Amino acid sequence: MATIREIAEYTNLSPSTVSIVLNGKSKSRNISEATAKKIFEAAKELGYTPNIPARRLRNNSTKKYVAVFWANDYRAPLLFEFINGMQKFIEESKDDIEIILRLFNPDHLSKAADPDQLTMYSATVICTASKIDLDYLEKTDFSTPIVLYNRSSQKYSNVLLANEDIGAKAAEIFSSHGKKRAIIFSANNNHSYYNEKRLSGFINFFNSTGGITTIINSNNNSLESARNTIADMESSFADADCVFCLEVLLAISYVNYLRDKKLVDVPSSQEIITIGVHDNTIYESLHIPLSVIEIPIETMGTECMRIVTNKLNGNYFQVESKKVTDFIYNPRLSCI
Repeated sequence: MATIREIAEYTNLSPSTVSIVLNGKSKSRNISEATAKKIFEAAKELGYTPNIPARRLRNNSTKKYVAVFWANDYRAPLLFEFINGMQKFIEESKDDIEIILRLFNPDHLSKAADPDQLTMYSATVICTASKIDLDYLEKTDFSTPIVLYNRSSQKYSNVLLANEDIGAKAAEIFSSHGKKRAIIFSANNNHSYYNEKRLSGFINFFNSTGGITTIINSNNNSLESARNTIADMESSFADADCVFCLEVLLAISYVNYLRDKKLVDVPSSQEIITIGVHDNTIYESLHIPLSVIEIPIETMGTECMRIVTNKLNGNYFQVESKKVTDFIYNPRLSCI
């Protein structure tokens, strides 16, 4: 394992400069981006691994601290299941790791997770990042490991859902039931751009079987906005024999609208599928006639923690990408 002094000799820079950069303080000490990049590349080539416990000697602790950054928006309810997956891995591995939750506003990850701040943690898991947040991560070098949740990257390790397969699964189900006129009900939300892959997976499969697909977008992912959109596009919804809702809130708003207006019969004349998490309590208490493709959030948390642990044990600069494919189709087709 390379030392700071060896990296300094390799780059013809001073040990203090190398130390400042690897501790994430290059900006505050006015070290150029070119110099910082040179040091990070040398560290990667020489196999440098930061001594995190040494950074915490003032606390007299060898405990590892893993920060989880999660957007403070409508996706927050998913956080518990994700953390639960991480915690299960920690308990089984018996590692002395503490999870620290950090919320951030979408598009403003840079304010919550700058390089200096992340040196406080042994590793960081970035979740629900927007395109702007991803651009920030790709342009910035960090001295501690980062793992991305459901975002692809050539620079950082990541755990991805098989997003296109999820869309294709919904289309396959509709097609197997003889459905030919589908609506994809989505929301104009740049933070959920991964829905683009789910949408394309659905369209490619459904259209290949001779189906016709119409996309209807709500202004945002809220019950009120969805209801207004449904009211404006009522005739289009009524003409469809299946509806694929990319968000649970959109599906709930649509089902409630059907109940109020008696627009179509579900599931005899129209079938509805949405994407959600495993939560029978919510669906059963609301008596919602939805078929749900359940996303394995807990598994995603476990896989993120597994990669983090590998990095803390020495595979610091290795980029690993894991695709999770074990989503479940759970039909709930009771009538309204």
